[in-house]
Amino acid sequence: MGDFLLRTKGKQSIAYPVRMIDSPSSLSVLSNELAWRIYREMSEPSCPMDIAKRLGIHEQKVYYYINRFRKARMIREAGSEQRHGTIARFYQARDSLFAVSAGPVQNGMDVSISSPSGMSLLEPFIKDSKLNARIIVGSPDPHGPWKARGSDSFCAIDLALFLGSFTGGVDIPNYRLDVEARESDLRENLILIGGPAVNMVTRRINSRLPVRLELRGERSIKSTLSGKSYRSDDCGIIVLTDNPWERGKKILLIAGKRFQGTRAAVISLIKDLEKVMQGNKNNRKYVSRVVRGYDMDGDGVIDASELLE
Repeated sequence: MGDFLLRTKGKQSIAYPVRMIDSPSSLSVLSNELAWRIYREMSEPSCPMDIAKRLGIHEQKVYYYINRFRKARMIREAGSEQRHGTIARFYQARDSLFAVSAGPVQNGMDVSISSPSGMSLLEPFIKDSKLNARIIVGSPDPHGPWKARGSDSFCAIDLALFLGSFTGGVDIPNYRLDVEARESDLRENLILIGGPAVNMVTRRINSRLPVRLELRGERSIKSTLSGKSYRSDDCGIIVLTDNPWERGKKILLIAGKRFQGTRAAVISLIKDLEKVMQGNKNNRKYVSRVVRGYDMDGDGVIDASELLE
């Protein structure tokens, strides 16, 4: 575990990861306003061309500081994409907080920081008490081959509140609409909300999943692990799989045949996280679960769920 800054507000204490330095000269590259503005632009993966446009400056100035940041190991390359026949590279800041040590710290306190229950099960999507993933939801506008409107994104509100219980801060924005997702976004850890009809990123990986949504004929959920098909609108899936666009990255897919199924999947993830991560009962190697939702209080809203496999 690295260094942390502990901030207390009322009864709540939050630990933020911080980079310790021995001398202020280590941060000399940030000594002027322009350098600081460029560095802040890279709190999210950004390419020099986009940064220059946002700040209204010449692109060569951005490259000048990026080279200095790289030599100081303050940024990392976060992906690339094809643009107008050339490769646009994206960079991201390694650290958001810095602390200067003037010598041995006096009057330090021994503080034990424990991870909230379940945090380890959500790695690598939660790392160092921060969201380490891009959430991608289906656009609410008609799009894709089925001209579908994404309504599953509303389920992401409950999911976001759940993930927030494991994090100590918020970097904005944390999401992309599927129609806005760039190739650099796809190389991150991803949390996908919605099936292949409403989320075009889900559509790109759906066919290779052991538990997936079938769109031909009557829509259903198909499990190659059990050989079963599930046609109820309140059935959903939770799948944890490798990211095919970037080795070492993961994808967490939460989707349903309809909105009700996606809601059921979110409820299962929140209430039965440990059971969900134990893997499919037909083959524990795969964290590919099928769930079904239930309206227990009769108000027409799914409020409970069951793991079917």
